[in-house]
Amino acid sequence: MMGQKFPRGAAEQSERSTLHSRLKVQHLVTLISIGQHRNAHRAAQEMGLSQPAISKIIREVEQIFGTVMFERGRGGMIPNRVGEALIARARSLVNDIDRTRDEIDAIVAGHIGSMRIGAIAFLAPEMITQSINLLAEEGISISVEVHEGTTSPLVSQLLSKELDCIIGRYSFEHEAELDQKLLAQQHFAAVISSRHTGLNPDRQISLADAAEFPWIVTPPRTAARQALTDMFVHAGLRVPDIRMETASMEVMRAALTDCNMIGLLPYSLAEQYSRLGLVRVLDLPVGYQPAPVMLIRRRSEPALPSVQRFCDALFKIAPILEAPKKTKAVHT
Repeated sequence: MMGQKFPRGAAEQSERSTLHSRLKVQHLVTLISIGQHRNAHRAAQEMGLSQPAISKIIREVEQIFGTVMFERGRGGMIPNRVGEALIARARSLVNDIDRTRDEIDAIVAGHIGSMRIGAIAFLAPEMITQSINLLAEEGISISVEVHEGTTSPLVSQLLSKELDCIIGRYSFEHEAELDQKLLAQQHFAAVISSRHTGLNPDRQISLADAAEFPWIVTPPRTAARQALTDMFVHAGLRVPDIRMETASMEVMRAALTDCNMIGLLPYSLAEQYSRLGLVRVLDLPVGYQPAPVMLIRRRSEPALPSVQRFCDALFKIAPILEAPKKTKAVHT
């Protein structure tokens, strides 16, 4: 009589049951530490365990999954392809656990939940604050944590579940894993300090005049930098001297306020700083195609109620803030 064959579904269910009952959070944390240090001794020091205890935990993980995941040698404990994949998944799972803790703490504190947002620099802060205020008007309180950076590293944090969503540029990296929706089209404006001493206040400045002054701009391959280049190239003029490059909005604001430089800012920020008396908006033809600002989330994953409510508010606020208003630019 032939041996009994179990249906594949039953075998998979048995494997999953074993995984659920045997895999522990300590296994995940140990994997992350080994992935970071590539060394059992340093992982043991970080976790407050002995090196034999770390080795035992790793053997247990390999037994649970039925495969070798690390190469042991004098160079340390190096994960193979399976090990690297599991370490990445362990980070995501541990971040999920931390996220659950944050969500519970927020609810206990009286909020409907919490969320962690990634945001690129050179966005109007009101995009976030007014979204929170809009929810507050509806009696909804959310605990929000904001992380600033460029789109690419923020996407990595999103996929490892360190963030819930991103306000950034369209990402071609990991495109299949992302849900990306247009929030607003970002326009740009040329600005100078309201205390600028190098420009005659009685004469209108031309683009050719502006080319003779130093500029402060964002780094290459950013939307504002492309807008600057296109503005001068399309006018048949040389690109002006770049005196300073920065991805920091604080550095940009300080340099514009204290130095005789011209800068290029998103229109919403230029308008905000103009209202505060920090800068004046120049009447220069910044005709570069507006840069889309996207809301980026993980694809095919249900959002927490707090995240969904915030995103709904953001879709209402962002287009209003980024739309250029018909205000009179200052001629200098």
